[in-house]
Amino acid sequence: MSAFRTKAAPVDLQTMRACADRLLAEDVEAPYPEDLETLTLQLRGHIMVAVPEVETAALALPEDGVPRACALFCIGEARLRLSVEPGCSLPARVAHARRLARSVHALCDHYENGNHWCPNGPERAAYLRMLQHCPACSACRTVDDNGEATGICTTVDRLYEEYRQARRGPFPVKAPETAPRAEARTLP
Repeated sequence: MSAFRTKAAPVDLQTMRACADRLLAEDVEAPYPEDLETLTLQLRGHIMVAVPEVETAALALPEDGVPRACALFCIGEARLRLSVEPGCSLPARVAHARRLARSVHALCDHYENGNHWCPNGPERAAYLRMLQHCPACSACRTVDDNGEATGICTTVDRLYEEYRQARRGPFPVKAPETAPRAEARTLP
């Protein structure tokens, strides 16, 4: 038996981002259906290549670290998006492809420097609770034929509000201002 090992080619971030940008750029028009099919397949392939690489790097990070949790969440979200069948209409297929493209960008960010936006400070705990809830909640993952969220989840609404409040920080306490009194007017 040979001890021959193949080394995986490095992830081509430039190509992956360029493919995703074809759907996410601000001035881009929706592609033709034939081109959309090709783009969707390319994005799926990019995700399949990037997920094991990002996962390997993420699992080497400290277990209680936000970057690890964020990377694993992005991986889970990308896998979930791979498992979802797009709707039949063109807008639903475009929405699906754009979600795949956003996952490609997030995975590229994690692969490149592990510095995909991850909160720290007081909002960390709230963010982690939200990261843990969403992938496990069927209501959070339910979408219609147009790719719009249809599930109603009061838990994620509450968690998101907690996260928003934590990002804002405590309200500053100010002394009440005294408003100048309006002069009394007499009617003519």
